[in-house]
Amino acid sequence: MSDDQPSNPTYSTLHFLVSHGDMVAIVFALAPVLGGLVVWIAGMSFIFAIAGVVAGLFLYLIMRSYVELVRVIVDMLLPK
Repeated sequence: MSDDQPSNPTYSTLHFLVSHGDMVAIVFALAPVLGGLVVWIAGMSFIFAIAGVVAGLFLYLIMRSYVELVRVIVDMLLPK
């Protein structure tokens, strides 16, 4: 190996998700909620706002499970 490459990878994305995963899940879940509200305010049916809330709840559940999975992987498999 050359001197400019570290011998151990840092996995910066995984470490970011471990430390900031809760906030990432919230931000991702708010996207369809805000989208549904924007569409409703633009003059479409109220159903779009309800669909945005339902999609946001589902996306939050999916993102939280992904963050927990990443935390388990980092805790069990990555060297300390």
